[in-house]
Amino acid sequence: MYCRFDRSIDYGRAWLCFVPPVNKLIHHFKYRKKTHLATLFGRALASIIMSDPVLHTADILVPVPLFWFKRLYRGYNQSILLANVISTNTGLAQENVLKRIRHTRTQTRLSEQARRENIVGAFSSTNQSLHNKTVLLIDDVLTTGATVNECARILKQAGASKVYSCVAAITP
Repeated sequence: MYCRFDRSIDYGRAWLCFVPPVNKLIHHFKYRKKTHLATLFGRALASIIMSDPVLHTADILVPVPLFWFKRLYRGYNQSILLANVISTNTGLAQENVLKRIRHTRTQTRLSEQARRENIVGAFSSTNQSLHNKTVLLIDDVLTTGATVNECARILKQAGASKVYSCVAAITP
């Protein structure tokens, strides 16, 4: 189960556990420009979405955004690449309605509490017309759920009725 703290996320699924060799694949996808791995991960997530009785009811896909500097440095947002593949394979429209408005420290070495504090206020919605929409957040890895929970909170403030998540890997 995601997020042991107050949660805004309504439901979520992951394809794999973030353990060897999956952690290496994700690392290469995220940091070593192995963007072709988006096809592998994206197709698997699309299959999960289409077969899950909850996830397949989503109205739109929303990738978790990167701060502009991090995207510029990396050259791409891995969540957008995943959402592109998922959209192609499911027919769900991808909408980039979240914006990362504040640079945050990397979450990789932070405690659960520090992750929650680090991410608060990092996102805003670029679309205030999500009224009664069910949103499916897409990301690569879920560790404590702090990022997807904060994104879900912002999406619900923008009018989303439900927010689900689907990630390539989750930490055990």
